[in-house]
Amino acid sequence: MPTSGPEARFDLIFEQNHEAVQRYCVRRLPWPEVNDAVADVFLVAWRRIDEVPDTQELPWLYGIAKNVIRNAHRSRRRQEALRRRVGVQDRMSEPSAEVHVVRSFDERAILDALATLRHSDQEILRLRCWEQLGNGDIAVMLGVSTHAVDMRINRARRQLERSLARIDAQRPGASRTVLEGGER
Repeated sequence: MPTSGPEARFDLIFEQNHEAVQRYCVRRLPWPEVNDAVADVFLVAWRRIDEVPDTQELPWLYGIAKNVIRNAHRSRRRQEALRRRVGVQDRMSEPSAEVHVVRSFDERAILDALATLRHSDQEILRLRCWEQLGNGDIAVMLGVSTHAVDMRINRARRQLERSLARIDAQRPGASRTVLEGGER
């Protein structure tokens, strides 16, 4: 095993960040696509090992993962369009068993409310609350200032709270624990 050089640096980055990148992908992709996405993230990291920042590797990797996931979604949309064109039924449209187990009744209201937000607002709340990133790390990942992240998070939280209030009126008992998390 190499003790120095790019191989050693990559090994350390992989060891320290693999689980976090995998959790990031699990929350955004169907389970069968997760391992491929994680592999793609670390393939890019290997190819660009000299560009990986000395600190804040995880936000940098999340930025790569965001692009990999975006590509996976685009690919899935193209595949679905082709299936519709040739008349093949999509077997992947039903959520997997893991999704049904993980998403409890309380989480359903939050996920429903989150789905009403713009994609960029959904993502910034996921980074903050689910990935537990601080605003500085989110700023690095998105390539914006910390102040811009503060403003975006506050706007997204207000919109989520309004959406949750509408859902609460229809379905009492929704939990709000997802609104908390991350460091400032």
